[in-house]
Amino acid sequence: MKTIKYLLPVLLLTVLSCKDSRSNLTNVNHDHFKTVNPSFKLTSKAIENGELLDAFKCEEKVEGVENSIPLAWENVPAGTKSLAVVMYHYPKKDDKTEINSYLLLWNIDPTITEIPYKMANNGSWYMGANKDGNAISYTSPCSQGKGKHTYTIALYALAEVPVALPKSSSVEVDYNKFMNAIGATKIIDRTTLTFTDTKI
Repeated sequence: MKTIKYLLPVLLLTVLSCKDSRSNLTNVNHDHFKTVNPSFKLTSKAIENGELLDAFKCEEKVEGVENSIPLAWENVPAGTKSLAVVMYHYPKKDDKTEINSYLLLWNIDPTITEIPYKMANNGSWYMGANKDGNAISYTSPCSQGKGKHTYTIALYALAEVPVALPKSSSVEVDYNKFMNAIGATKIIDRTTLTFTDTKI
């Protein structure tokens, strides 16, 4: 039993740092990560009954930057040295090889408990590229096809600041670079908020 106990962290680190050489996509499927502490919760005033409110869809760009969704959380786990946020969406149903990211934030101080509306670009943390990879910005959902489009916002409680990410906001940080850096960091816990944008 002791051997298994000591091997588990090594195996986890190996899986988290593994990349798909064909697509350069991370093989880490963090959708499978279960929240350890159920009191660690992420909420948003922009979401009601699992649906994104119309006022927060298709935000207008001002000098290439869009207004960010308001976020709040509670009960950050003990031992957390930094928080990170990612918002993502699978554009193709039942195909998780293609991922669009809408928000990438890291180096958030664990004493912070919210990011108000429009403020993701104006904090003491760092931000990565928008969905199109051409600006340091949040991207608001603006689904075009009919049906339900599901988005996930994940909040990570980390035991350290991800060393593979820059100590400044950067358009060079996309979803893959972000997730590979998170995967190489000790994750204490992860909580998520999932919502839909429905087009009739």
